[in-house]
Amino acid sequence: MKQWMLVAACCAVTFGGCATQTKSPSQGVDASTKPVNAQSAWQQRQTNFARMSSWRLQGKVGMQFQEQSASFNLSWLQTGKDQYEMNIKNPLTGSIMAYLKGDRSEVTLQANGKTYKDASAERLLQGQLGVSLPLDGMKYWVRGIPSPDSPVQQVKLDSQGRPESLQQSGWLIEYTGWQGNDWKALPEKINLSRVPDNTKVKVIAKDWQTRY
Repeated sequence: MKQWMLVAACCAVTFGGCATQTKSPSQGVDASTKPVNAQSAWQQRQTNFARMSSWRLQGKVGMQFQEQSASFNLSWLQTGKDQYEMNIKNPLTGSIMAYLKGDRSEVTLQANGKTYKDASAERLLQGQLGVSLPLDGMKYWVRGIPSPDSPVQQVKLDSQGRPESLQQSGWLIEYTGWQGNDWKALPEKINLSRVPDNTKVKVIAKDWQTRY
């Protein structure tokens, strides 16, 4: 098991409640026309969020996979569809255990004093850290919208037009908390699960920053 995984696995992973900092709904969203129903709110949400030029998520990630568990703090900066930087941090000390930077041509991972490169972030994380994170989909799912790059199997909406759950690319994504009360609110608590290998991921967003 990789060095950072040993540190992270020592921390308790709780798939229940957790205290978070509630933020106001993101600024810059066009709310001049109030959606008339949940379905129109859902369409407006996807249209507006697709125009988001950059965003930063800071929070905590808990994982269960292959009869193992781990948790870590995450700082994720997305500056375009394929441009991003991530710091994976020790949840106890706050020190950076791994740094991931990618664009459409190459992904670089720095961990354990070494640098690794690949065309796939998911392959790098799986191969070098033993972590299975569906990053291609998560850059959309963490904002409460589906990826435009693959079919959506099912979506269940709440009365505000926000997803209660959606199924895509073999993953079930469930939303159990929001930083706001209307259709343009950003997620606060997200549960991801993949049945074949019983992988579970919980994301708790403590802080959101967005730009349009």
